[in-house]
Amino acid sequence: MLTGTSAANAVEGQAPDVRWANSVSDDLGTLAVSISSDSAITEIRAHIVSAATQQEVTVVENAAFALVSGTPGNGVWHTKQPLDLADLGSYTVRIEATDADGDRTTDDSAGSLAYYVAAVFEDVRSDRSEVDIDHRQVCVEGILKGRWPATRELKPLADHPVDLDVDYWTENTVRTDADGRFSGTVTVNDAVPVQAVYRNVNEYPYVLYGESKSIQIGVRQVATRWTVQAPAEARTIDFGQQVTLAATLERETPHGWEPFEGQSGGVLFEPSTGGQSASVGYFTTGEDGKVTFAHAPWETGSFRVASHSDDPFIAPASANSAQITVLRASVFSSFSATRTQGHGVNVEGAMDFPDGWTPATIPVHIQYSRDGEQWADLLTTEATWSGSGYAFSADISNARRGYFRAYFKATESFRAATSEAVKVSR
Repeated sequence: MLTGTSAANAVEGQAPDVRWANSVSDDLGTLAVSISSDSAITEIRAHIVSAATQQEVTVVENAAFALVSGTPGNGVWHTKQPLDLADLGSYTVRIEATDADGDRTTDDSAGSLAYYVAAVFEDVRSDRSEVDIDHRQVCVEGILKGRWPATRELKPLADHPVDLDVDYWTENTVRTDADGRFSGTVTVNDAVPVQAVYRNVNEYPYVLYGESKSIQIGVRQVATRWTVQAPAEARTIDFGQQVTLAATLERETPHGWEPFEGQSGGVLFEPSTGGQSASVGYFTTGEDGKVTFAHAPWETGSFRVASHSDDPFIAPASANSAQITVLRASVFSSFSATRTQGHGVNVEGAMDFPDGWTPATIPVHIQYSRDGEQWADLLTTEATWSGSGYAFSADISNARRGYFRAYFKATESFRAATSEAVKVSR
């Protein structure tokens, strides 16, 4: 007969999982441990080992921990008080954890304790909130303290370097006095943040990085203005005629407006019709702030002079000259008036526009004068392209004897023209 013992269908429990252990980020002396298991965690023990010597320096017993988030079976525990260790530095954390089923686990490298002094800035301020073209220096001052991990006490950090950053780049490094106070000057060349920063250095290996809140520094721009000396009043010129622009750039100072030297810019001629602008040239202002350019505009418009600096302290400025009306030439190349049968007169002729453009329509007014002095319109005809010019003709019935001529009225773009007078007898 076979004899034996019957085995119970026991289910082996799952050992606790120690996920991590480390310092609380804003409270470096406090140890945080994250553990999960299939039943509630009933005991936690932490062994603190020096990373430098590999020697155990203390054991944190279960009573020192409190659950701060999650559940007893899946949560995060903190030590109720910061650890009180003899030396600053890095420590390896070994965790022993036991759950309600009696399952136990040991993690010899659960994490690390950063037992360091945290750099803390207080009362950091600047002596100005904005800079201008003549005052770009900003003084930054404040207090640097350290938060000790064992007590959370803030103590001044004497003779420690503090970087003064402008737009996140270090512009000056100063050192603290016996009370942790510091003061230094930086040059600010734009609207940027200014900040005090402590960066870990070899002479103080156990003081960690810290930074103050950023102080935004603004820019007060210097006002600039253009004054156009010529052409200062509207004028009319012939096509092809040059016009000279003369203008002066000034900057505002405590003593009033003064010439602004060394500023760059350009001059455009802008058609009044809104067409394509023409570049007249570029400049850098001299000691007197003046610029001068000559240009032969091709249609009616005005000069626009503008300056713009890469220096954020200098405001841009621009100005337009008075309007310059450009008129193109119009001429009568021929005109005749001939008596016809039935007491009529036939007139004919041709026009030319030597500057290369022609009006959209060319109305020609036929005029009559008894004495060649006082003229009156008889009729209006239109000149059209004939293959060799712009020709026109008209018949005048019952025309009296006297003088006849053709007249083209001025437009926005063309000058007026008058033909020769022709005497017609009966």
